[in-house]
Amino acid sequence: MGCATGTIKYSLFLFNALWAILGILVLIFGGLGWGAMPDAYAIGILVLGGIILVISLFGCCGAVRESPRMLWTYVSLLLVLLLLIVAFIILNPKDVFKKYALQTVEIQWELEQTKPGSMDIIQKTYYCCGRDSAQDYLDIKFWNNTVPNSCCKDESCVNPLNLYLRGCLSTVEEAFADEASTLGYLEWGLLGFNAAILLLAIILAIHYTNRRRRYNY
Repeated sequence: MGCATGTIKYSLFLFNALWAILGILVLIFGGLGWGAMPDAYAIGILVLGGIILVISLFGCCGAVRESPRMLWTYVSLLLVLLLLIVAFIILNPKDVFKKYALQTVEIQWELEQTKPGSMDIIQKTYYCCGRDSAQDYLDIKFWNNTVPNSCCKDESCVNPLNLYLRGCLSTVEEAFADEASTLGYLEWGLLGFNAAILLLAIILAIHYTNRRRRYNY
């Protein structure tokens, strides 16, 4: 049992190290994605990343110190996190990022009517022009039958072939077409990884609890 226990112990330590890295990545994603998603969603991602990081550090300490109490506390925290992930998978609204991105296009296009240049970042990012097409700019009087440089490749509209003909709404929608499946893989992967660590933690906690009882006798 000693060899098996050692294997489980170091496996748990390794998984928790990976768990900590994942928590850091989630925090980075939440931070960098601020403004590209609803604020409440970004805050939720940051909180999740922080929880994962704290739990992973707690698990590493419990495994290294071989403390049954810490390990059982760790198991409880993992179980709570598992339930939260399940609830998130069930309740998570679909196409959050796509809807937010499309809403941003609509807002920035409205601003473009009175504040030229509001669409520049979107058009440079998604290689698109206008809300529905480049024709949208021709319908705005102050553009005088021209389009902004952000509507053209290399920001040069001298060559008509450089013009992005597609509108930003359809381009953005297409860019987020795989959002649901990608998030689904991430959610179920997170759930499976959490379940694997939980199983290892339970086995190790039971072993150290039984060992302490034997020593007490």
